[in-house]
Amino acid sequence: MYSPFIDKKGNPLTISKVKYTHLSQLYDCDEGHHLEYKKLLEDGGKAQLAKEIASFANCEGGWLIVGIDDKSREIIPVEKCDYSQKVGKIVSRISPMPEFETKFLLVPEDKTKGVLIIYVYEGRNAPYICNGCIYVRSGSSKEPVKTADRGNIEYLYSRSRIYTEEVEKFCRRDYYFAYNRITQKSTSASIASIYMKNISMKKDRRLNIYKKRDDLIKFVKTHLLFEHVTYSMDSIIFMHKMIFPGSNAATFIFEIYYDWSCKMIIPIGCTGDEQREEFKDLFNQFGIRRKVVDNFQIADGNVICNALFGGLKLFEDIANEYNLKEKDYAFCAEFENAEDLVLAFKGDKFNAYVATYGVPYAHKEINRSPIVYLHNQPNMKFSVLATSYLLDYIGAAFGYRSDSIAEIINESNQLLLDDE
Repeated sequence: MYSPFIDKKGNPLTISKVKYTHLSQLYDCDEGHHLEYKKLLEDGGKAQLAKEIASFANCEGGWLIVGIDDKSREIIPVEKCDYSQKVGKIVSRISPMPEFETKFLLVPEDKTKGVLIIYVYEGRNAPYICNGCIYVRSGSSKEPVKTADRGNIEYLYSRSRIYTEEVEKFCRRDYYFAYNRITQKSTSASIASIYMKNISMKKDRRLNIYKKRDDLIKFVKTHLLFEHVTYSMDSIIFMHKMIFPGSNAATFIFEIYYDWSCKMIIPIGCTGDEQREEFKDLFNQFGIRRKVVDNFQIADGNVICNALFGGLKLFEDIANEYNLKEKDYAFCAEFENAEDLVLAFKGDKFNAYVATYGVPYAHKEINRSPIVYLHNQPNMKFSVLATSYLLDYIGAAFGYRSDSIAEIINESNQLLLDDE
């Protein structure tokens, strides 16, 4: 990432670390491929500014410095206001909306004025179209890409494909439970997984030093009980219990990557003998012979759903603590080796569902949700992610109507609380 600002050691500064005193470094920086100056935010009009932002997103990103004369580099402070909203409205003219950050640097002698810095990230979902045209940087100016210039257009689309493939590759389970089949790296056990991929281009807030990682470990362990913590090359792995090589055991895995992406891997265990007999009796009441039920795999729906919801709640707590934003994430849920598995619950609503629709069960070996980009859902919050998406996906994966599963889970959880 190019930056016109450097620290005392000569390292480039990200926008979050730029201070007013750093503006003096701009005297030696000409406008160019990654840098543009403006006296006022809307010099040339809002449409012009949108084109400039789109051109940065379609290339390698860039800086817009508002309150600097483009010829003399003299600081001409602008009035203080909520520029993030102003810029956001202008950027909304671009499709898709590129990622950007703003920072207002106050004049030390006059807190009502300052210099606005806008950093536009290199777009991962190119091409970015403004007013029906694709703009790219050409020296210190923006230029529309001509229809005949297929090379530029193909490059932008290929960049978008690479980004999409990167997200899809992440949304796959890469943690393997051994089950004494280490060489095959596979398992026949049913597994539920949630993937939260950070799609932001921001690099400066990553878990790149051990102090940050240690602080995160302390935070996570105060919010959910994890017996064991270990590292991989690009993540911290939290386990409910220690798993030794060659063991046939499994455990809840909560994995935080150094870019704040997250994977939750939850083995789905079958019910114990006593609980299984209770469900067999229930199904027998509805005319399903016990010999038929003997072939069912039955899992406790409360245990699975509470583990999934608990994992998402933990991620929500982390997001609140470390200021992670919903718009920076893609979400996906997956259920593996779940074929013929019955997700059963306690309560009258589950009983009524079985009586009306029959025993719900998973019909597919792998049930996988679409990848949902949360920036396409502007009002989406981490706090409602489970009820917005996960409930529907759990219900569909295990043969339930999506309008029934929430009520079944709520009643079953209430019965558990009453028993306690």
